[in-house]
Amino acid sequence: MNITNLLPRTSQNAEAVEATERIIKIVNSLAIGASLLAFVLGCLLYYMTGYKSILYPAMVESALFLSILLITRHSRPEYGQQFMFFLHSLSIWYFGIVLGPPAQIYLFAPFLAFCVFLVFHRPLAQVIVLTSSAGMLLLIEMNYRQGLITPLLLEKGTEAALRWVVIAAATFLNGTALYYFTRESRFQNKQLQLLVNQLDKTNQAMRIYVRETTHEIRSPLNVVNSILQNYIETADRGKRTVQVGIAHLEAVHFACQDMQLVMSNALGWSKIEAGKDEISKSPFLFTDWMLQLCDTYEYLAKRRSVHINIAFSDNLPEYILADKSKLRTIIVNLLSNAIKFTTFRSIITVKAAMKNNQLVFSVTDQGAGISAEKKEHIFDPYVSELGQQTESSGLGLPIARHMARMMGGDLFVSDNADGGGSIFTLRMPVETIPPPPTANTIIDYSLLRGLKVLVVDDDHLNHLAFSLALKRMGIEVILADSGPQGITKARLHEPDAILMDMIMPHVSGIEMLAQFKADRTLRQIPFILVSGNCYSEVREEVIASGADGFLSKPVNIEQLYNILKELIVMA
Repeated sequence: MNITNLLPRTSQNAEAVEATERIIKIVNSLAIGASLLAFVLGCLLYYMTGYKSILYPAMVESALFLSILLITRHSRPEYGQQFMFFLHSLSIWYFGIVLGPPAQIYLFAPFLAFCVFLVFHRPLAQVIVLTSSAGMLLLIEMNYRQGLITPLLLEKGTEAALRWVVIAAATFLNGTALYYFTRESRFQNKQLQLLVNQLDKTNQAMRIYVRETTHEIRSPLNVVNSILQNYIETADRGKRTVQVGIAHLEAVHFACQDMQLVMSNALGWSKIEAGKDEISKSPFLFTDWMLQLCDTYEYLAKRRSVHINIAFSDNLPEYILADKSKLRTIIVNLLSNAIKFTTFRSIITVKAAMKNNQLVFSVTDQGAGISAEKKEHIFDPYVSELGQQTESSGLGLPIARHMARMMGGDLFVSDNADGGGSIFTLRMPVETIPPPPTANTIIDYSLLRGLKVLVVDDDHLNHLAFSLALKRMGIEVILADSGPQGITKARLHEPDAILMDMIMPHVSGIEMLAQFKADRTLRQIPFILVSGNCYSEVREEVIASGADGFLSKPVNIEQLYNILKELIVMA
């Protein structure tokens, strides 16, 4: 799980563009400098020697250096770097041959070496180019000794002056190369240090994520474990059934919802960092929905002897058009944090009203409050408050503020002047709409009675979960532990639909889908893939695979009913 994305995609793109622009500026400035140097030296040497064989090549060299500006503009800057290196090399070799020993080409060896390490980054390329450059310099020195190519004839006075000109040119080029080599090394070291620091932060955030998420899951898991352990230990082994109190079932149910919230927050934060969070508006019954949400968390509050006092204004709209999922995430996180941080036997006040076409929703607790310097940081991931080592706001508040701002609003925190604690206030624009046409939302399980559904999953606990849900609908359940066994049972029982887990040993659900679709007797059966991963990438993968439907775990019975009704009854 990537909690503090090392280099988010947008950041990577920005840094890549910045790095490219930086290289282009350096290459262009060096190209202009080299062009001016070639022009000045060409004119100077022509004045000293009178040879056009020095002037013309120098002018061509100057023009070619300027052409590098076109290369970096219309092509990759690396090509401009490499072309400039070869131009320098050819110039040194050419003038080293035609001017003879006074050219002192060995003075340019450091310049060529620095350029090799600046231009070429692969070790093999560096070795090859360095070896080739050294070999050419040695060949020119051998030519001086053997006299294979006769250099231009120069007067002694001109030779002496030429030596000083060459020393000045070599000093300039070596100094320039050394400057940029040192500058580049420092830049790379700085980037490496930034990367190390970012890795340290990522590693620290990962440790915090594991610690805090484990803690946040442990509390509701303890509720489930304690209740189930009590029934297991006190049950009469001779009987096959156990009577369970409705209050205990509700406790288990809401504890599971609490765990789902923790995981949803973690998944939501990953989507935010990846830049894939989007707004999806839909009309829904607003006031009743919020009342039901608060009533749900009233039970969780009772575990701490806390009461939720609801004070909704009469001007709240009945229906609104908004992102219901994101609004629920905000409200649920505010309620769960208030329950977590308020004192025992206290009251949480939930208010909602419309002001200037904006929803103003606030949750007030009676906890110890938040210090002034920590109010802004309370929206950072995993910020502990109240001096507690075991409680933190987790990812809930940063996600809630992010979603509020996505929907055009914001989330604030202030002090509760009427009894201590804090007030978290959501302000966001709300689009009021008239009640939509009445839709038939009644779940009629009789529509699915008598159907046969094949469940393919290697986890027997998932077998139990699906069996309970499907049998409740009057559906005959066929179970298989693996993909190959699923094919065998599908041919034997001819089910009306297939539910298959995406991740199984040996053969994945998507691979099995291809095998089912390749079988003439099975390809018409609706195929639904199931996964504990609800990332958008997984949904896209399912759509691309040709599956008829997708369900994420834990499977909601209403979603299961709707997808089976759509694929079998309504098809």
